[in-house]
Amino acid sequence: MTCLLKMQAMREHMSSSEKKLADFILDNTHLLRDYSSQQLANAVGVSQSSVVKFSQKMGYRGYPDLKLAVNESLARGLGLQNQMGQAVSADEQESITDIIRQEALKTIDYLAEVEASDSFVQAVTVLAHAACVQVQGSGEGCYPATRLAQGLCEVQKQVQHVNDQRLALLLADQAVDNKVLVVISIDDSDNHLQELIRLNRAHRSKIIGICKYGDTRLPSLCDITLQMLVDCQHPDVVLPPQAINLSYLVDLLVLALQKAAKQG
Repeated sequence: MTCLLKMQAMREHMSSSEKKLADFILDNTHLLRDYSSQQLANAVGVSQSSVVKFSQKMGYRGYPDLKLAVNESLARGLGLQNQMGQAVSADEQESITDIIRQEALKTIDYLAEVEASDSFVQAVTVLAHAACVQVQGSGEGCYPATRLAQGLCEVQKQVQHVNDQRLALLLADQAVDNKVLVVISIDDSDNHLQELIRLNRAHRSKIIGICKYGDTRLPSLCDITLQMLVDCQHPDVVLPPQAINLSYLVDLLVLALQKAAKQG
């Protein structure tokens, strides 16, 4: 998965100096190969320590690792700009199918990282041993939540999944041993989701959150968080890929649970 896509997805949660660094890297990806951390700092107008902290915020040990990841993304053709540094617009694509293919390839690439993460392993383990799972989606997360509920039923799990918010809260307030709550949302967690989490936590239920990459709110409320890249470079496309991307992640989770069930 390209760190450039992560960078763009996290941009809205960055400080002003971090945004300057992100914008420079995204607009001048081909230049970074020859830049030291001090040269990058001088070009952007920030301190060298800001470059190091930015690299660490992006999940790398330091600037050399960040630069390597950017160069690998560029070599694999996963940059966000074309060779002239201009953003490729949806109008320049041959067809909507090409756009969907491009988004799907980014998603599949990212899923490999998710599957290898400790958080994914923990989520599968917790769900595999759960006696009851309550699933709740919000906004674009409603459809993936239904898919997850169906998948959990297929592996013989007791599932609580309802659209009525009052009933969902009543279910959340029931004391059930070894219960897990899974919430799926790519928007800021609303009052209903927060109350669901509060009620389940009061009964010592485990909380798993599935949200967009770069979200800082929902992860702080959950025990385990799986983050999906839902950023799209083609905002004019009528059918946004957000719910589709989340569904890919849900499918990965269900398949892992099916595999765990077969292994006993």
